Amino acid sequence: MKHLMAVCTLFLAMAFVAAAAQAKTTTLRGYVVDKACAGKMAQKSNAMEKAEGHTKDCALNDQCSASGYGIFSAGKFTPFDDAGSAKAKTMIEKSKREKGLYFEAKGTITDGTMAVTSLKEMTPKATMMKKGT
Repeated sequence: MKHLMAVCTLFLAMAFVAAAAQAKTTTLRGYVVDKACAGKMAQKSNAMEKAEGHTKDCALNDQCSASGYGIFSAGKFTPFDDAGSAKAKTMIEKSKREKGLYFEAKGTITDGTMAVTSLKEMTPKATMMKKGT
């Protein structure tokens, strides 16, 4: 019986560690794109370039905005949850940029979807370097 309790306690401890690892806050910097367009972009070899060229008008188009949003970071697309998508739409509406909607997203990623806790517009480093040359 003691052996069974020890095994159960071990499994329970491992489950808590796994849950804590999933709840870790992640910060991603990249281009916010609607999910409808992101699916097409992700299939391209130059997905980050496509994301950089994605326009505000397209992102706010009724069909595209209804699909929700996510972020292309380091060549990978991470979709936002519904609340994160709502934050993204508000931020895109306020943005003065017409394309290249570059943001920093913070949140937890569970099953590949980010629960966004913070989203702020930023200037991409590559753009700053191009302007400086």
